[in-house]
Amino acid sequence: MVNTATANGRGGSSSATRTLRKAPIRGHSLLALVILLLGLMGCSSNGTALRLQKDTYTYKTVGDHRIQADVYRQADDDETRPAIIWIHSGALVVGSRDWIASEQMEAYLEAGYAVISIDHRLAPETRLAAIVEDLEDAYAWVRSEGPELLRIDPHRIAVVGHSAGGYLALLAGARLQPRPRALVSFYGYG
Repeated sequence: MVNTATANGRGGSSSATRTLRKAPIRGHSLLALVILLLGLMGCSSNGTALRLQKDTYTYKTVGDHRIQADVYRQADDDETRPAIIWIHSGALVVGSRDWIASEQMEAYLEAGYAVISIDHRLAPETRLAAIVEDLEDAYAWVRSEGPELLRIDPHRIAVVGHSAGGYLALLAGARLQPRPRALVSFYGYG
């Protein structure tokens, strides 16, 4: 549920705050905890509902098309956090950064991560090479702008994706430099 929305005037970004209610840990959320065990960072839940801060940024423009990312953090959190770049499903032909499940988002935030949910151009209008280029550009943007703008640690980034996003997460391990600290592919092909 969105409680407030304001433009913050930072490079094509907008901001909103909403509350996530606690949900039981399910398969997807359990894998989020596996990332935690990989040593990126640990943090425990305090048993209360999360207040969520969402900021939207344009990380790339192609022609007149703005490609955006939503950055989620716990509200009023000014600490530098490790980050998860989350890539949506949709067979590379449909999908949106809005498709992240709330229980998965909650598990990541409670574990102490900032979550960057990215869009990318879609096929068939865009070929695979350009979609991969969007992933590379999103990662470069997170690493360069992340420390100051997003308050994330550029040396502690995981890439997580579902289905076609899982495929792109696996490609991230081969294409991105420096390599992400962790890759998670939920039912991705590859």
